[in-house]
Amino acid sequence: MDNLNSEIIATGSAKLLMELGVEEIPARFLPDALINLKNNAENLFEEYRLSLASIKTFATPRRLTLIAEVERMQRSEEKETWGPPVNVAYDENGNPTKAAEAFAKTHNIAIENLQRKDKGKGTYIVTIIKEIAKKTPEVLPEILSKLILSLNFPKNMRWGNGDLRFVRPIHWVLAIYDNEKVIFDIEGIKSDSMTRGHRFLSPASFEIKDVKSYSNLLRNNFVILDQEERKKIIVEEANKLAATVNATVISEEDLLEHVVFLVEYPVPVLGSFPSDYLSLPRELLITVMKGHQKYFALEDSHKRLINHFIIVSNTKNINAETVKKGAERVIKARFEDARFYFAEDTKMPLKDRLEGLKNVVYHDKLGSLYSKTQRIASIAEFICNRCCPDKKDNISTAALLSKTDLITGVVREFPELQGIIGSYYAMKEGYNDSIAKALREQYLPSHTGDVLPKTDTGAIVSLSDKLDNLASFFMLGLSPTGSEDPFALRRQAHGIILILIDKKYDMTLLELLDTALKPYEIKDKENILSSLMRFFEQRIDYLMQLEGYSADFVASIMPFVGTSPLCRVKDRLTALLEFKNDPDYDSFILAMKRINNIAPKFAVPPVKKDLFAQADEELLYKGLAEITLQTSSLLKMNDYIGSLKSLKNLKEPINNFFDKVLVMDKNEDIKMNRLSLIKEVQAIAQQIADFSKLS
Repeated sequence: MDNLNSEIIATGSAKLLMELGVEEIPARFLPDALINLKNNAENLFEEYRLSLASIKTFATPRRLTLIAEVERMQRSEEKETWGPPVNVAYDENGNPTKAAEAFAKTHNIAIENLQRKDKGKGTYIVTIIKEIAKKTPEVLPEILSKLILSLNFPKNMRWGNGDLRFVRPIHWVLAIYDNEKVIFDIEGIKSDSMTRGHRFLSPASFEIKDVKSYSNLLRNNFVILDQEERKKIIVEEANKLAATVNATVISEEDLLEHVVFLVEYPVPVLGSFPSDYLSLPRELLITVMKGHQKYFALEDSHKRLINHFIIVSNTKNINAETVKKGAERVIKARFEDARFYFAEDTKMPLKDRLEGLKNVVYHDKLGSLYSKTQRIASIAEFICNRCCPDKKDNISTAALLSKTDLITGVVREFPELQGIIGSYYAMKEGYNDSIAKALREQYLPSHTGDVLPKTDTGAIVSLSDKLDNLASFFMLGLSPTGSEDPFALRRQAHGIILILIDKKYDMTLLELLDTALKPYEIKDKENILSSLMRFFEQRIDYLMQLEGYSADFVASIMPFVGTSPLCRVKDRLTALLEFKNDPDYDSFILAMKRINNIAPKFAVPPVKKDLFAQADEELLYKGLAEITLQTSSLLKMNDYIGSLKSLKNLKEPINNFFDKVLVMDKNEDIKMNRLSLIKEVQAIAQQIADFSKLS
């Protein structure tokens, strides 16, 4: 007996196979469909009290498959259901009321069988229903029907005269458990043990008699079931083909995943195109190959694009030449279109396109793209004057040209090339490298983990664009709510935060946002600014915790977000993390807790030395005076770790003060003077961090 069958007997489980055969599902839907299928199956089997020893899901364009090892018998279970209180269920004579009768009827139980149980301070009627264990084949039809109907897709359709809505028409359902058919019905389609192979290479139906042979039988009929195996075949064969022309495949993980779900029988084929198209921008060629045709581009050892590509066909190797010729014919036509757009675009300089932006609506309440460009230029000028006055000409030019490529033929046809194509046109027109790079960098970072702008010109244009977006949409009351963020404002806020930290620009968020709101005449500007600041605080909290800083550390530096450059806020966090390794950290935090626990929240008069009645008051005051001078000097140099180490010297005077001095003295003047002293200690500490937030 083989190992698989031994395991089944030992665990009391058997193999389940369900395959849903459909017309071609869009490749972009399938990764999520696999997760959906697995999660829903696990939930349903748990709901039906069936244990799973293993579960795997597979997908091709024409099928969704579940293979699981399922216990042969449900778990029995006693279910306790609580009813109304006894004094509601029975009258004063002990007779059941309508409430008791309704409860008994709902649960199909005789009234005399109702039980009573205490819960909290009351007694309630209870019914205990024993769920009898059934054999797995008895409940599988219901489970599998529910599983199929539970699958969600971004878009569904109806077909024929039925009411079922599904991603594509269902053609067959294969279901076997323990090598026996599981019979159920989905919209008139009866489950069976039959499946089908490749649509063109092996379209006939054939029977699956056992789960073990399923994958190999599909392979014999030109279907590679496992998506990971298809991926491996594509990568290995594509690399071999690339090596024949001394090239490597340009890595595109998203393209690879997409192609994996486009085919059932992957056969990579090497194609070529006329080398004169290589004069077009690299990104334009790759976008045509990747975005429109799902081809893999190739490059040489110097990272230069070559005039070859790889297409993954869904047919036999014998048809490779036919596939190659067809792909080459199509890509040549596509490249010819791209060359035409590129040539037409270069006939008009970018600066001459500025007027054309007046005819493009950015938002119906925010005017045209031309108006937006003017706002970007104004914000960029403000930042430039503060941070990079020597780069004013470059930044001003880049800001004005930033959106001009949006009305070019290439970007209209390939929107994903915005900024990139503008950069090529700028270089072609003789603009310097700083301006050309800025046009490319203005949209960075475009996603989590993306690179940041490297040049100051690009960084400032990017900041200005994003600041304008946030200020404008918050001004209109279109801030993100819950999971809704149609204008990607969270992502843009992240970009602003990361750029400001990276570039160490000596500007606060508050003044940047205030500048971005200046073009608008608004009455409640302070409220909008407050909303924007709260929004940014949430984003900073999220990003800093994502970097590994604890929630209490992040909370402790939040008071500085509006008043200090973000690079300095980040420096405070870094210093706190370093200070945490200090041997005295914990005892110092405890001393600061003693301060914060009693420090008054109201205004207090200045400390009066002549009211000191004990030596430890004077020692704390003297130590505070010395530390204040030190920390003030260190903070001016942004030396936060030095400030923390200096502040640490107050630990002993603070503890001695609390151990030996009664703060709440009967003499009101002495008591208030001691509270003032505590308040001053808290105030100097709060120049570094809010220690009350640290745990």
